[in-house]
Amino acid sequence: MFIGPGLVEFLDRVTQVRAQADLHDLMLETTRRLGFEQFALVSHVDLIEASHEAVAVSNYHEAWVERIFAQRYFLDDPVHVASTGRVTPIAWHNIDQLILPSRRQHRILQEGAGFGLNDGVTVPVHAPGEYRGSCSFATSRRVWMTPHLQGASQVVAAYAFEAARLLVRTRLGLQRQLPIIPHLSPRQIDCVGLVASGKGDAQIAHMLGLSEATVHQHISEAMRRYGVFKRVSLVFRALFDGQICFHRVR
Repeated sequence: MFIGPGLVEFLDRVTQVRAQADLHDLMLETTRRLGFEQFALVSHVDLIEASHEAVAVSNYHEAWVERIFAQRYFLDDPVHVASTGRVTPIAWHNIDQLILPSRRQHRILQEGAGFGLNDGVTVPVHAPGEYRGSCSFATSRRVWMTPHLQGASQVVAAYAFEAARLLVRTRLGLQRQLPIIPHLSPRQIDCVGLVASGKGDAQIAHMLGLSEATVHQHISEAMRRYGVFKRVSLVFRALFDGQICFHRVR
């Protein structure tokens, strides 16, 4: 399945998913149409400690899943590490070009190959304030990263992971609790971003060409809109909501 009617059909069906079993079946069918045999939608967390709030849907071999949990491979998965900081698909055969795998990570890749996971494509899926995640498609053959495959896998991953997130929220009873993000003005966001990077009012005023009183007013108003009383709480909430980014903090 590439860009075309097949992808449109997937998008129509994935928005109607209401149970994990339905998502599993749809992903299995879609995975095969993409030219792969196995798939995994997972949150990059401790799948034992955070199992109740993590996305974890796959058709990986049962024995391989048991080994992943027994050896806690999910904590060191080289595919997950390589996808960190990216938003586009990566091919597994390029992992050595993206990270320097440890001996344990090489072992994970070698053992996975024994269960038909010789090569694959992983699409990072990140949402502000949530666990990182990914959607992987695996095969026993070499993967050729064509533009069609890159585009189709990106779209499938995004919508499938979103469907999985909604199922998790429903399970946790959060489906009706829509996040309310306070509106901050551009100047307030500038000030909060500089607070996050460790700047004081005097430094912020100098950098933005404002008075200290004006900077203090912007920050106080941002805290009021968020309903917090400490600047560290304001920074945390603004990062969580995606109002400021880690790049700005650095």
